[in-house]
Amino acid sequence: MKQNKKRMALTAGLFAVMTLAAGCGKAEIGYVDPSRVEKEAPAIMSIDAEMKSKMEEAQQQAQEELKAKQAQGAPPEELQKAQQQVMGKMQQTASIYEQQKTIKLQTAVGEIARTKKLDAVLPNLEEQKLVHLGGTDITDDVIKALQ
Repeated sequence: MKQNKKRMALTAGLFAVMTLAAGCGKAEIGYVDPSRVEKEAPAIMSIDAEMKSKMEEAQQQAQEELKAKQAQGAPPEELQKAQQQVMGKMQQTASIYEQQKTIKLQTAVGEIARTKKLDAVLPNLEEQKLVHLGGTDITDDVIKALQ
């Protein structure tokens, strides 16, 4: 089911790019390597560091709370419920930080795309290339924008 959705999204994206290319005579395509941006952009790295710190803090606090409940002789069901609540909080925290990273990345890519007058920008991971020939690599510009 997920693969069908991915295929449909990829097909729709390729169709949109082909339509742009056919309608305009020449479409300007840009691409960015998000994994490189995540490793090299200071703004993204600081969000990652803050997330890691918050997660470690939450994990340590949760362990202390669980030990306290165990010492009080809480039933296993209550301990399991407490663990599930902690996992939910940690997932929510991670989600918030991932959203922050996505917003920063999208903003930087959007500004650079407007500046360079690109019609489309695609993610181009090293292990899963979408753009093999041509296109404009804006990865370095995105990293610079996220200083």
